[in-house]
Amino acid sequence: MSSFDDVALAYDEAIDWERRLAKEIPFILSRLGTPRGKRVLDLACGTGRHSVALALDGAEVVGIDNSEVMINRAVEHATSKGVTPSFIIGDMAEFQSTIDGQYDLIICLGNSLALLYDLNILEKVLTSVYESLCDDGIFIAQALNFEEIHRNGFKFFPLKGGRMKDGEEIIFSRFFEHSDSPTSSTLVMSAQMKVQGEWTSLVSTQNVLNLNSNLMKRILAQVGFRETRFYSDFSGSIFSGSDDRNMVIHSRR
Repeated sequence: MSSFDDVALAYDEAIDWERRLAKEIPFILSRLGTPRGKRVLDLACGTGRHSVALALDGAEVVGIDNSEVMINRAVEHATSKGVTPSFIIGDMAEFQSTIDGQYDLIICLGNSLALLYDLNILEKVLTSVYESLCDDGIFIAQALNFEEIHRNGFKFFPLKGGRMKDGEEIIFSRFFEHSDSPTSSTLVMSAQMKVQGEWTSLVSTQNVLNLNSNLMKRILAQVGFRETRFYSDFSGSIFSGSDDRNMVIHSRR
C-alpha cells in the first residue's frame, strides 16, 4: 500500500497551482513592495510553490515545513526553476530556533495555523512571527473561517481526483466532524486508490482549530501587531465573518 507521503504528494500535484499562484502571488507582492532583496519566510511551505514563485521575483526566501518529503519536493521544484530558496525541515511551533535575522514578510497559507495543537501554541507562533518581522514588516495568513462554517453547518468538501506517481487514479474525500466545537473540529481525510488493480483506502484524522476573525484579531493585537485587516480572498474583497468561509489575514508590525 502507498504511504501517506505518497498520497500527500499526489494531493499536492492535484492542485491547480498555476491558477492558485496567479491569484495569490500578486496579492502578496502588492503587500511586500519591490521584492528584490526582501527577506521572506514561508511557514508550513509544503512543496514550496509560493517560496519558488517569490524567489523568481527576486526575494530572498526561507521555507520551513515539518515534512522531509515535502521539503525534498520543494528543493526539486526550485532546482527545476533555477532559483535557490533555503528550505528547512522544522516544526512551525519552534521555527524561531531554525532561523536568524528579521524578515520583511512572513506568510502562512493553506489553513496551516489551524493545524497547530491548541490556542496556546497558536499564540506562541504568532508571538514568534511578530518578533521575527522587521519594523513595519507584514504577516499574511490564510485560514478557514469557522464563524461561517458553524453558521451554515458546513461539513463536506468536494471530491478531488489525482494520480499517484505510478499513474494510478486516486480520489480524495474530506469532511469535518464538529463534535468538539466551538474550540476545534476533526478533519477526516480519506484517499481511495488502486493498488495492483484493486481499490483500497487510507484514512487519517487531524485536529483543526476553529479560527475566526474576532479570535485572530484579538490574538494578533495581544502579541503586538498594530494593524490587522481581513479579506475574503486574494483579490482583496471585503470580508464578512458571517458569510465568508475563506479568511485572508494581513497584519502589520
